[in-house]
Amino acid sequence: MKIATTSPPGSKGIAYVLGVAVVVCVFDLAAADVPCPIRVEQPDVLFPVDKMAPEAVCRMAAVVNGYTTHRIDPPASVPIPKSIYDFLLDHPVLTATLVRQLSLAATRISQVGADAYQGDDGQGGEGLVTVLYQDGQRRVYHIKGSQRSSLFPMIAGAAVVMLNYHPKAAPDGRELVETRIIIYSKLENPYVAMLVQVLRPILQRAVNNRLTSAVLAVHRLCETIAADPERVYREADALPDVERKDSEAFRALLAPSLKKGAAAP
Repeated sequence: MKIATTSPPGSKGIAYVLGVAVVVCVFDLAAADVPCPIRVEQPDVLFPVDKMAPEAVCRMAAVVNGYTTHRIDPPASVPIPKSIYDFLLDHPVLTATLVRQLSLAATRISQVGADAYQGDDGQGGEGLVTVLYQDGQRRVYHIKGSQRSSLFPMIAGAAVVMLNYHPKAAPDGRELVETRIIIYSKLENPYVAMLVQVLRPILQRAVNNRLTSAVLAVHRLCETIAADPERVYREADALPDVERKDSEAFRALLAPSLKKGAAAP
C-alpha cells in the first residue's frame, strides 16, 4: 500500500488544493485500483491513515469526505490513571455493564466480532461500532446506526469518532487522563441532512451529543471511580454478561485506588 500525506510548507510532498489538506490512500495496483482520498478541512485533525488498514481508511473516507456534522471537543480531563482508562476502552462490554449497574447510563453493548460491537443507548439509538484503529493514545471508531426520536421516525447514518488521550499530572501529583473527541457524521436521508444544516447549531449539537454519549458515560464512570472506588470495586465483583477473568482484572487495577485501611471485599 502506498500512502501520500500532506506536509508542512517547505517539505516534500506538499499538496494544497483550495486551502484543503488532502490525504490520499492508494491501494497497490496488484490488489485493487481504488483510491480512497480523505479530505480534512481542519488543520488540527490528523487521522493515522499511514497506520490503518486500507479498508478502514476507505470506511472512514466515506464519512469524512461528505460529512453532515462535525465537531472537535475541547480537551477534558478524567481523574483516573491511564491504565484504568485503557482497560475500560479495551473492554466495552464490561464498561457498559458497569455503567448500567451504577445507574450512570442505560447503554448495552454486546461483542459481535473481533473489533465490532452492537450497542443500544436505551434512548432510541442503536448501532454497530467497529474499532478501525487503536494505539496507546488514540482510538478511531466507525459507527453505523440509527436514532428514533419524536421529531423524526428514524434517522440513519454513519459516523467516525476519534478519541485522542494521554496521561498528565494534576497539581496535587495524581495522574489524570486528558482526552479530546473528534466527530464526523453523515446522515443517510438527504432531506434530514439538509434540515440539520439549515437548523444548525441546535440539531448538529443534538446529533454530535448523541454520538459522544458512550464516551461521556465512560467519563462519568471514571469520575465515580475517583470519588468512590470502593463502591465500583464491589459492583464489579459480579457483573452479568461479563467474563469473570475480565472483572477480576479490572478489580485488580482498582485495588491501589481503595482508601488506605479499607478492606477489599
